[in-house]
Amino acid sequence: MPLIKRYPNRKLYDTTAKRYVTLEQVTDLIRQGEDVHVVDYESGEDLTNMILSQIILEQEKKRGGFLPRSLLTGLIRSGGETIDQMRHSVQSGLESARSLTDATPLEGQIARLVESGKVSLEQVQTLLNLDDRITAVLHRLNVPTHQELQALQAQLDALDSKLDRLLAAKPPRHKTKRSKE
Repeated sequence: MPLIKRYPNRKLYDTTAKRYVTLEQVTDLIRQGEDVHVVDYESGEDLTNMILSQIILEQEKKRGGFLPRSLLTGLIRSGGETIDQMRHSVQSGLESARSLTDATPLEGQIARLVESGKVSLEQVQTLLNLDDRITAVLHRLNVPTHQELQALQAQLDALDSKLDRLLAAKPPRHKTKRSKE
């Protein structure tokens, strides 16, 4: 986990890479899957949440509508309660996603979650967008899909059974000793 120190002049220093970094570079670290920890150089105070909020603000400036207005308004109105509720909803949504089986279509599971009130349509859209991003990253990293792994397993099983048949069909070879003349 990269430790980033924020100096009084507001510069950010990555102690792991031993160089100054911009807010955009911190954003890139997070997108690459790094968990960053930002502290104030003088006091040691944890500034991670503040920096993450700045990143969200910058994203909102660049791409207006990055976050739905209703989410931002709800955060302001209820303070930290909404964040806790959202965290709980995301966790329960992820738990539900983990329980999905191949036999049940994803759309049916999502519809049941929405109907039961466990997740809102907005949360479903957020999770689906996140799923699309994760899928794109996994594709760029050439990580095999579940279907590809199943196909490889089927090929291995077929090769294994062919090998068993070949070994069963041929009698074992015995080495014979040649006598010296």
